[in-house]
Amino acid sequence: MTKLTKKHGVIAIVGAPNVGKSTLTNAIIEQKISITSPKVQTTRSSIRAIYNHDQSQIILIDTPGIFIPKKDKILERVIAKNAWQALRQSNHICFVIDAQNGLNHQNQQILNDLAKENIPTTILINKIDLVKKSKLLDIIANCANLNFNDIIPVNATKSLKDDNGIKILQKFLASKCQNPDWLYSEDQISDASIKFLAEEITREKLFLKLDQELPYSLCVKTDSFQHLDNNDIKIHQTIFVLKENHKKIIIGKRGSLLKEIGIEARNEISQLCQTKIHLFLFIKIRPNWMKDEFNINS
Repeated sequence: MTKLTKKHGVIAIVGAPNVGKSTLTNAIIEQKISITSPKVQTTRSSIRAIYNHDQSQIILIDTPGIFIPKKDKILERVIAKNAWQALRQSNHICFVIDAQNGLNHQNQQILNDLAKENIPTTILINKIDLVKKSKLLDIIANCANLNFNDIIPVNATKSLKDDNGIKILQKFLASKCQNPDWLYSEDQISDASIKFLAEEITREKLFLKLDQELPYSLCVKTDSFQHLDNNDIKIHQTIFVLKENHKKIIIGKRGSLLKEIGIEARNEISQLCQTKIHLFLFIKIRPNWMKDEFNINS
């Protein structure tokens, strides 16, 4: 009897901002690892998510959106650099297109740039529930004209019980795993630390609660992450902002908004860690944090 051999593959999830890359990553691994938000450029750092399909270990890199950064915006330059560095670590690229936008000029430009990397690429057409079938067929035809044979329509927001294309995609990605052995243990779902994931969860809640540009001018850092004797975890996090009025907005009337953010973040971190979380949030003003690339990446 032939013994099945374990294999792994590194797959980069790539695309323009706000096409649903993080939602798609979560759907593939059937757990929430990457934070999501309707706002563009929510993802700043690349996160590796791990999904085991039979003998194949699929290692997904959820990359920040690919865009042309403004020269005077250090944060934008770091996000763009992180995206390109991450995809160059992959064996295969899944380029995600929002079905509502189709194969527009931006997507064609990104595909032209990706072609220079000489990494096999598959096109994923996401949000297919938001367009008519005729438009979807047109997008598939246009992609095929660009010599892309592997084109998979998906709907990352629908349940796996629905016909959303995710199970087909899981099987397809497993077939792309050709490297020997597994890199991670069977029960590991990410290479990111719990501390980092907790910071990302709090940042997600800030993105969802705050309007306009404010979420882009803040970051969340962990001051302490302590495992208590009763298995609870006590976390102190600091939210760095640029201005005093930003601090006031996040605090809200009589502290109501900060309390709301804290409760939602604590509940989700508790689900992630499978234990009770004591979360304490503080806000500090640091006018120049966005000018320091180390602070952005750390």
